[in-house]
Amino acid sequence: MPYTNTEIQRRFKEKMYKAGFKQMILWVKRREASPATKMTHAQFVGSLKKLTAGWDGDSLSQLYKLLIKIVKGKKEADRLKK
Repeated sequence: MPYTNTEIQRRFKEKMYKAGFKQMILWVKRREASPATKMTHAQFVGSLKKLTAGWDGDSLSQLYKLLIKIVKGKKEADRLKK
């Protein structure tokens, strides 16, 4: 007879404890209630400048290339959804 869900969870928990792990509960903030808060291009650039202050040219170049790849991937995914 197969195990019930409760039994499977109990066995898994015991197995993890024996392996040296412990269970933790993590709370994360939900999305903001109002999606009306939008970021403008100027706010994005300002935040990016603050966050990357002191970076060298190579690091900035890698970051910019990564952002471009992400945007291209997003556009491609949107195109495929249609």
